[in-house]
Amino acid sequence: VLSQVNVHEALDHVCKLARVSFARHVTLREYYDPSLAPLRGNRHLLIQTFLNLVKNAAEGCEASKGEIVVTTAYQAGFRIGERNKAHRQPRRIAVTISDNGPGVPEALVGNLFDPFVTSKPGGRGLGLALVAKLVRAHDGVIEFSSKPGATRFTVLLPISDSQSEEGGS
Repeated sequence: VLSQVNVHEALDHVCKLARVSFARHVTLREYYDPSLAPLRGNRHLLIQTFLNLVKNAAEGCEASKGEIVVTTAYQAGFRIGERNKAHRQPRRIAVTISDNGPGVPEALVGNLFDPFVTSKPGGRGLGLALVAKLVRAHDGVIEFSSKPGATRFTVLLPISDSQSEEGGS
């Protein structure tokens, strides 16, 4: 069920869970833009999405100096298409989860969101495939960049705007 979701409440929940369980060994910092509008989504599925990303970040960090940073911000709209036929994409909320771990192995980069792709011993490779599916279900996009010491996943989600929501979606 889709409803208006305060992304910061969902992220607070994720970070509290992380701090008392799988991310006890790392520094977890949060930098939120307090002016963000609500999202249109499923709170529980968004929590699952962000929980998977924070868990992956924590598993990639060293115990002694690992750091995860969770940020939120607006991403400005942009135009897609030819100059005279372009349509404008709406502003989106960007949720970024970054870590200072070793990075994504080069061999996995092209298939990172495919099922059963993993670099973890004993991993099943379903976490990021699920994340990608849940982000798409929210009409969102997920981007990532990775190099040793700087891995960043950014989830771009549409803003809930009751004035622009036209029936039947």
